[in-house]
Amino acid sequence: MVLFVFTAGLLRRFHDGIPESPFLHPLAGNLLFAGIFVLLLVASRERAVGAIPGPGVRLGSLTPLLLMLLIEKWVSLGFYEPLFGWISRPGTSEILADAQFDAFTGIALLATCLLLGRLSTPTRRKTWRRIHPLRLPLALLQVFIVAVGTYLVLGLLAAALGNPLKLRWPTGGTLLYWVIAGQALVAFGEEVYYRGLLYCEVERLAPRMGLRTPVARRWVAVGLTSMLFAMEHLDVTQPWDVVARQTIFIASLGALFALLVAVSANLYLAAGIHAWINWLLLGAAPHFADANGAPALPAGTYIGVTLILAFIVAFAFGRRRSVHSVKTLQERMGRRGTTRTLDRA
Repeated sequence: MVLFVFTAGLLRRFHDGIPESPFLHPLAGNLLFAGIFVLLLVASRERAVGAIPGPGVRLGSLTPLLLMLLIEKWVSLGFYEPLFGWISRPGTSEILADAQFDAFTGIALLATCLLLGRLSTPTRRKTWRRIHPLRLPLALLQVFIVAVGTYLVLGLLAAALGNPLKLRWPTGGTLLYWVIAGQALVAFGEEVYYRGLLYCEVERLAPRMGLRTPVARRWVAVGLTSMLFAMEHLDVTQPWDVVARQTIFIASLGALFALLVAVSANLYLAAGIHAWINWLLLGAAPHFADANGAPALPAGTYIGVTLILAFIVAFAFGRRRSVHSVKTLQERMGRRGTTRTLDRA
């Protein structure tokens, strides 16, 4: 399973460097589409044969996961830019067009996830439970607490060290609004895809590999999705030491997002923290400045404190939810016991 997923990840990442057929349209004359076509044939055969009981993971069992990986990349490479060029306004500045394209990419990725969810009914249902609209208000409250807490912690530490800092807000304007909206949509789309569909599908397959305990299934899902997340965001044009640092950072970030979802069962929370980190990296969030107006802290400082507070908040709300569930269960059991006693009387 790891080899199949790793191979699909390599094909996703280095698809542009693979020669295409001169006899077919670029959308169909490439190895990515060939892999999708073969997997669709396998899926059709699997459906005709039916599920076979017993342990082990066959190629047919892996087809939904592999199709989720390859179809998403094929759609994003083949359709995003032409569609965006068709709906975008001519004469838009390059930097504003990039921000608008991010927003379009987020919406398109969510639409693609709706299509990919049809490949696995259990995965679609579990992902839907984690993005149910009723989970959004709680996630917004948690992200707000984390963001405000980050500035409070850093501001109080700076004041305690005798170096009070001023909080400066980013310059407003159309570009800022597009960056905020675009990064929020991209973050939500990536969380639904990586920590939703792919994560839940790996968890679904894990019992067939002999991983019966929830902890084992969770860690396998965290590891594989984090590896894919890191591969997708690598910039191989950089020197090897930069690539190594990027790999460690992005894989760790993906693992933390996955664990955040595992703790909270709320994709909105992970998407909110993901978007907040993107805003920090792009300068779309407030920052502390020194007396000269220059940024006083690197983005990594904000990100580190944000992630720590995100897990504290997630555990705090999760513990409260668990206590409430236990009390509700005890009350129900108590009412049933009382009813049985009255019936006997």
